[in-house]
Amino acid sequence: MPSLPAVFLATAALAVPLTAGAAPHRAASPHRAAAPERACTLPAGLKELSGLGASTRHPGVVYALNDSGNTNQVFAVDCSGATGQLRATFTLGGTTNTDWEALAVGPDENGAPSVYVGDIGDNLAGRAEISVHRFAEPEALADTTVSPTTFRFTYADGRHDAESLLVDPTTRQLYVGSKVMGAAGKLYKAPLPPQPGQVNSLTPVRDDPVWTTDGAWSPSGMSYVLRSGGPFGPDTGYVRDPSGAGLAEVALPRQSQGETVTYVDCRTLLVGSENDTQLWRVPLPPEATPGC
Repeated sequence: MPSLPAVFLATAALAVPLTAGAAPHRAASPHRAAAPERACTLPAGLKELSGLGASTRHPGVVYALNDSGNTNQVFAVDCSGATGQLRATFTLGGTTNTDWEALAVGPDENGAPSVYVGDIGDNLAGRAEISVHRFAEPEALADTTVSPTTFRFTYADGRHDAESLLVDPTTRQLYVGSKVMGAAGKLYKAPLPPQPGQVNSLTPVRDDPVWTTDGAWSPSGMSYVLRSGGPFGPDTGYVRDPSGAGLAEVALPRQSQGETVTYVDCRTLLVGSENDTQLWRVPLPPEATPGC
């Protein structure tokens, strides 16, 4: 994603209840939730953070990756302390970091915990195909080369840039969210399950917020969040139920290039920036935590 002017101001998290099924909007009298807290700083090798996902096997650990032009590696970082500690580096054999823009942790078609890497960026809409690489979430954290399963995709309605990858923990459905300059993108779903060795079609489901840079599904399976902001408004997490009905808008810490969001648990988000190694923990209000 092209760099934006560096502006960084941590703000208190706000949550705005939404009418079910309504498009997200800023209410006049928002309900206040707890303020964000500093979680951890990432190791120096993650200065172009573009994907983030909380481990389901290792408490306090997050998986992270860098943007295009960097290595084809996923980093396991222990974020249980103020300074993140690199625990392992996973090299994805047989892959290239064309434009890695997203990471999700979720089940495969058999329910096994897995790490999904989204090579889905396409700023100039010039890619005939995009890819998602998947490997089993490791039981032990140690440097290794993994052999991922690669899924190839095209969009049913043309080429799009995208930075959001989500996996529903209940249905195991994979979603990709497109990003459009100054306009709403769309959330697309993959075939269930997607097939390796062939091109799968991504079909549109519903509109995304403007300038969506990441998304994640709650561990409860009852909601998901899409991150928006950048040059088109304040950094905001739009929390929705599985049907797409709005549950809340949550103000995120202001970051110069906010890129990532994941769930620490079903009541807490973790967010980061491509231009800052600080991760922030953002508590969610009750209306944004169904099933918790």
